[in-house]
Amino acid sequence: MVSFQEQVAEAMAGLAEQTKKIQQVQEELARASASATSKDRMVTASVNAHGEILSFKFHTEGYRTMPGAQLAEVLKTTVNAARTEMNSKVSGSVRPLMGSQEELASGLFGGGELDDLLAPLRAMQPEGLTETVLGGGRKPSANRGEEDEFYG
Repeated sequence: MVSFQEQVAEAMAGLAEQTKKIQQVQEELARASASATSKDRMVTASVNAHGEILSFKFHTEGYRTMPGAQLAEVLKTTVNAARTEMNSKVSGSVRPLMGSQEELASGLFGGGELDDLLAPLRAMQPEGLTETVLGGGRKPSANRGEEDEFYG
């Protein structure tokens, strides 16, 4: 028979392991970026895990003579494609952390019974999910006092 203290120790070891994995994913995503190139190969956009634009690289001079609305559409489409790529990277990194919670993971990243319910949250990605994963923009909890320094 396993004692209560052994059960607690085992649970704490599991929690420590999961926390380490989460920290590794946070660090990985903090360094991650994704890029997409426009269909006409005029521009490449790069974004970070928060979906923020890191850079534009123009491969031709064609943008100089484009009407503003057309250029805006090319940039918007290219940034959105880069964000979609980044979303795939984020979901690929986060999904293994979900473990046996596959239904929740399916709902968050598409498919499954939770798909319709969580559609508005997914529409906010990458900002919504990645801020949670990366800890960006988090406000300290009134219930946690000094622990916030440890958890970010």
